[in-house]
Amino acid sequence: MKIVSLIALGFLLAGCDHSGGQAPIRNEPPTPAGSNQEDHWGKIIPTEAEFYAASDVTDSQVVLTEKWYKIAAGAWGNYGPLEFWIVGRGETPAEELDKKYCALRKQKDPKISLRHCRDRGHNFVSYAKGGNAGLNTRRNEHSQWSGFIITMSGKFPGPDEEDYKPVVLHEYFHVYQHAHIHSRNEAERESLGQKNPWWGEGGAEYMAQLLYSRQPGVRPGYLGEIMRRKLDSLKNLRDAENIRDIPYGPRARIAYDLGAWFIAFLVHKVGENAYLKGFHQDLNEMGFEGSFRNNFGTSSEKLLRQFHNSFLKLSLQDKMRIIPGKKLR
Repeated sequence: MKIVSLIALGFLLAGCDHSGGQAPIRNEPPTPAGSNQEDHWGKIIPTEAEFYAASDVTDSQVVLTEKWYKIAAGAWGNYGPLEFWIVGRGETPAEELDKKYCALRKQKDPKISLRHCRDRGHNFVSYAKGGNAGLNTRRNEHSQWSGFIITMSGKFPGPDEEDYKPVVLHEYFHVYQHAHIHSRNEAERESLGQKNPWWGEGGAEYMAQLLYSRQPGVRPGYLGEIMRRKLDSLKNLRDAENIRDIPYGPRARIAYDLGAWFIAFLVHKVGENAYLKGFHQDLNEMGFEGSFRNNFGTSSEKLLRQFHNSFLKLSLQDKMRIIPGKKLR
């Protein structure tokens, strides 16, 4: 795949393009947002994601990321505007990509401070050092531009690992979740999405693994393998502890893993459509708890209690019965 340099950003940076021809983009960046810009938040849009990559990222990784983005958007709807920034393992290429990133932020929202952008804590150099992936949802009461920014990296997982594919799906499901929260108010968005990771991360992880397991060529029993492995977090759950109360931080993995099991438990009870469409469509009007009750027929507190006190106490074999696909022995 040919990689096209982003000339407009070069002029913003220093009158020339620092990319060396390695900042790929699949769509031209829009003109700076204005106060009269139409807000398409929460609507399926025809415009595909933009893709940018550091100079040490291979074309094949860009192609791979684009492929799995399209699978996710095909399954859940194409929401945006969305950017993918793909970081390699080199710190210098990551620094150069960071400059382009901040220039694009300034282009899309002139109110943004370039200095603050470049000094932000979790920049692309941190991804080059530590790997991983993440979503930055930009929507608040002060910004002119609302959109989604997904960062993928060269390790943990890297593009040669199978995990890279469901991780792209996981990050895109976060786009789906946040697209269904319309408010620009940070406190309202946090309330509708839940502050702790059990709901948002659990949902993104289970739906990503479920969608990946349904793709041609994925081995039978894949989803069972993944979900069985997540049950290892049960040993780290404290007595009488509720996954709802586990924050981001050192023990967040418990909420990720058992949160994914809670979503599997929920989907098994009410159906995928009630979770994916019903809940998210009613969320803004009814709030989290109202939409939960309306679509699932009970409160989140009661269902979590049933999950902890009954479901998690079942045998492994009985827990695995709710997971679609071939059952492993």
